[in-house]
Amino acid sequence: MPGKTTNRSPRAERGGALRRAASIFRFTPLHPQWLIYRHERRNLIDLCKGLRGLVLDVGCAHQAPRALLSPSAQYVGLDYYATASEWYGTRPDVYGDAHALPFADSSIDNVLLLDVMEHLPCPKKALSEIRRVLVPHGRVSIQVPFIYPIHDAPLDFQRWTVFGLRRLAEECGFSVAEEHVYGSAPECAALMVNLATGNLMLSLLEKRSLLSVLLPVAPLVILVANLLALAFSKVQTSEPFMATGYRVLWTRQG
Repeated sequence: MPGKTTNRSPRAERGGALRRAASIFRFTPLHPQWLIYRHERRNLIDLCKGLRGLVLDVGCAHQAPRALLSPSAQYVGLDYYATASEWYGTRPDVYGDAHALPFADSSIDNVLLLDVMEHLPCPKKALSEIRRVLVPHGRVSIQVPFIYPIHDAPLDFQRWTVFGLRRLAEECGFSVAEEHVYGSAPECAALMVNLATGNLMLSLLEKRSLLSVLLPVAPLVILVANLLALAFSKVQTSEPFMATGYRVLWTRQG
């Protein structure tokens, strides 16, 4: 995640602390993002399945794919120095900038770009670099949010529709091999309700408002929203109309 600075606002820092405190509920309906997290590991396993050769994880953060790859794959995690050290407290295999990858032409078999592209100031330049380092017909797996609030501010720059991703692939010299849609309309709606509820509670606490006595109500709101979304999503499955995000697989042309 390149940029001249990665300093986050005090509010972002406090929000991060609140998220860490809520992490103990991560895989329960009491968590605001449970509808996303409950499929997270399964989706990552599907993504990593079948990857062979040198796998470059750009913006690797905590390097979750490393443990899920087969023995025939060699994992290399790359992250921007300030992002890794100041935000996540992680240590990638390689420090680098997605816009200027420190690898030779045609030297990488697969690239992972997972929840990173929205944070890149110049995504086309980064994709050009990815195309350069990929072997002919090498693959890049991209995951991006769609209906999702600003996160990791101030480095959150854009969102794409599935149609925008197709056009981006064509413009950058890739062929679309697979497309996956995450989140049904009920799940998107519940996610927004849950995150808005959490943000409201944070604001009330910051302002020491008398309304902060309503804080114990927040888990109930989140629980009800999650369970209703789960029930309704059995009827209305994921589709591009309202999606929490997309994952696509592109292959390098030529």
